Parts: sequence; C-alpha cells; structure tokens
Amino acid sequence: MPVSNTCWVLQKYIEKPLLYKSRKFDIRVWTVLTNDFEIYLYKDGYLRTSSDEYSASAKNNQVHLTNQCLQNKSEQYSKHEEGNTLSYAQF
Repeated sequence: MPVSNTCWVLQKYIEKPLLYKSRKFDIRVWTVLTNDFEIYLYKDGYLRTSSDEYSASAKNNQVHLTNQCLQNKSEQYSKHEEGNTLSYAQF
C-alpha cells in the first residue's frame, strides 16, 4: 500500500570519495518522484565543499562533513569558494 506525503533522505558515507581540489564535496540536487515513478530534476543544483583537504585519518569533522552549520565555524570557510558553494553553472 503506497504511503502518501512521505519524505526520504538517502545518504551513505563514502570511504574513498571523489574530491574537488583535494577536498570533499556533496552534490545538492532537487528531484520529485511521482506516484507513477516519473522523476523530475530541478536543473539548478550546486556542490558544497569542505574547508580543509581530505584525509581519511583526519579527526577534524570539517574535513569529512560539508554542511554549512559546521563549515562556517572554520577559519578556512570561504577561502576557496564563496560560502563553500559552487553552482553547476560553473562547470
């Protein structure tokens, strides 16, 4: 039986991530999945980057997590990109 008005967030920590200029990033994209399993993709997404270079052994959360509430506490915040954010249009 289908459940209506349900939201899901899917994520997995990637142990060997792709990097952007030696830093982790996540991809933010908005989609809609209809009851008929049609997928609609909003064309204007963005990448959020970490402030520090990636190292699997780093204990610093700002290396591993890209969320703004954590990144904006770093002295390196916005050093590489304004607000640690890159629009798809830049690629």
